[in-house]
Amino acid sequence: MTALERLRSAIDLSTDAWLTPLLPKRPHLLIACMPKSASTFLATAISNVKGFRRQRLIPEYGAREQELCPIRLSRYNRRTYVAQHHIRCSEYTLKLIKHYRLTPAVIVRNLADCVMSIRDHNRKATGPNPMAHYDPTHLALDDAAFEEIIVRFTMPWYIHFYASWLNVPGVPIYDYTQYTADPVRVIADILEAAGHTCDQTTIQQAVQQTRTSEQTRFNVGKAGRGAELHPGAKQALQELLDQYHYLNETPLFQQTRASIG
Repeated sequence: MTALERLRSAIDLSTDAWLTPLLPKRPHLLIACMPKSASTFLATAISNVKGFRRQRLIPEYGAREQELCPIRLSRYNRRTYVAQHHIRCSEYTLKLIKHYRLTPAVIVRNLADCVMSIRDHNRKATGPNPMAHYDPTHLALDDAAFEEIIVRFTMPWYIHFYASWLNVPGVPIYDYTQYTADPVRVIADILEAAGHTCDQTTIQQAVQQTRTSEQTRFNVGKAGRGAELHPGAKQALQELLDQYHYLNETPLFQQTRASIG
C-alpha cells in the first residue's frame, strides 16, 4: 500500500467513525454467493436500478478469501450500493454486517450442477481462486477424472459456505433455479429487505438491461444438469454429503442427492 493509499484509508476510517451516525441509513446490499450461481447477473441487475452502484468490498480477488475489508466498507458507507462476493459467514463478518448496516442475501446452487459448471469454466479459462488450486496436471485429466477432483477439492468449500449461512437469523437463502425462474421477484424481495421499495416495472427494466448488455451474460443452466456427472464424481459427491448428516434434510442437500440418484 502506497503512502497516498494509506492516507486515503485513514481519512475514510476516521470520517466514517464520526459522520456515519449523523447520516440516514443507505441501502448496502451484500450478495454472498456460491461461484457459478448467476450472482454476477443478480448484482449487475440491481446496480441497474436507479441509485445503486456496484462496489467491491475486498482489497483484491485471486486466491485471497473474499473477506470484507473495513477500509472499503468505510469508504462506501455513504453510498447506495450492491456488492457481490464469494464469502463464507463468520462471527467477524456478522460484526461488520451489523456495524456497517449491510443487508445480506445468499445465493446457492445444486452442488452437482456446480461441479459441471466449474469443469466447463476451467476448460475455457482458469486462474487462482480461494476454493481450490488446480494445476496443469489436473486440467489435463479427462472429464470423468477432473469432475472427481472438483468434488474432492472444491465442494468442501461450497458446503462450508452453505452451512455457515444456513441458520443466520434474517438472512434469506435463494436457490439458483428459484432466482433464474423469477429474477424480478427475488430482486424485489432483496431491495425491500434493504428498505428500498421499487416497482416491478423498474426492476423488469433493470433485468432486461442486464440481459442485453454485452458485458453481462446470463447463462441459465439446465436444472439438474449434475445428473450428467460421471459415476466416479457422483460417488465422491455422495460420500462427501454423507459426512454432513445434520444437513441431510436441507433443501440444497436434498436437491443435490436427487440429481445424482
